[in-house]
Amino acid sequence: MHSFLKNLEEVLKTYLKETYLPPHRAKTPGWNFHDLRFFSKGAEMLSTAFTEGRSELPKNYFNKKEFRSAYLLYFVLINAAKIWKCLEEVSFLLKKSPLKILDLGCGPGTAALTCSYFFKDRPLEILGLEQNPGIAKDAKNLWEKVRSPEQRLFIKTESFHPRHKSLKKLLDGKKFDVAIAANILSELSFQDQRHLITELLDNSKMLIVVEPALQKITRDLMSLRDKVVQDKQAQVIAPCLHQQNCPMLAFNQRDWCHFYIDWKCPVLIRQVDDIIRNRHDYLKMAYMIFRSPLFTIHCPQSSSNTWRVVSSPLISKGKRELVLCGDCGHLKKIDRLDKDKTPQNSGFDYMSRGDIMEWSGTSRVERENHIKVLKKF
Repeated sequence: MHSFLKNLEEVLKTYLKETYLPPHRAKTPGWNFHDLRFFSKGAEMLSTAFTEGRSELPKNYFNKKEFRSAYLLYFVLINAAKIWKCLEEVSFLLKKSPLKILDLGCGPGTAALTCSYFFKDRPLEILGLEQNPGIAKDAKNLWEKVRSPEQRLFIKTESFHPRHKSLKKLLDGKKFDVAIAANILSELSFQDQRHLITELLDNSKMLIVVEPALQKITRDLMSLRDKVVQDKQAQVIAPCLHQQNCPMLAFNQRDWCHFYIDWKCPVLIRQVDDIIRNRHDYLKMAYMIFRSPLFTIHCPQSSSNTWRVVSSPLISKGKRELVLCGDCGHLKKIDRLDKDKTPQNSGFDYMSRGDIMEWSGTSRVERENHIKVLKKF
């Protein structure tokens, strides 16, 4: 992922300078601090709006150049890393053949750009749906800079809302291997979310949903996931290892299932963070990946001893704890006393949120227990 982000970072800087700087500034060689300051003006406002509420932003904020350029500067790399992580979760299920991908609400083509790198050795046909012509133009221009010869991107610039329009009509009968809906559901009511998910699952084999790791947004996604599973519209591939109701959602009204991505923060993001007083040492995200009935490939089932870590390590005096969510559909808290640490169970020290482990023991990790990590997040 690091090489992908590094390449994309250079593409974005060049494109921003050529496209959004005043002509006399665009001629100056390289990328400098003045360019960074120029494009950072809208990044702080967007960041605050996306995490605390959009009341400060105009409804069609992409109509303004300063917001489009700020989004390109600060959010494309962040969201690309999240989509990359989701693709890593499911790439083993996708046949080595041409892929058809739907990017709903594509913005500057973040998902399309990520897919072009992730699937760089295979033909792609990507359809992006985006209501704003300005940011859609950016998506097309950036795509031409990164795509391989056998990859194609088509963008429909048309306003879409599930309450008013049928996605099926917009797609004109096309079916997709993968549909990606990133940062879309949080803008809709729960009823509209249900309707949109239904249409996406009717027209694609696999659906990747990515949302900000905020409490209300994520708990809504967890509730949506339960309805999809209960109605047998789809199966969950990730992050869940089971098809039962979400045990975390039922446990209390406080917790929400979200994950952290370790990454080597791009220099560009670090520089903007310094200006707007933010930090991106790691990324937080909520996500859900569904397999629709159109997907006939067999998904391997986890065993009853397979668990995903759904908490950060809980460290107290003399003890370390983790919360697990398993194939059986319930939460389990396990701990290990510091005095019981041995070479056999030392893997417990390196388990973090999102990892998948095999565990058949009780709630206490004993000295003789072995910790088997099946997959790092």
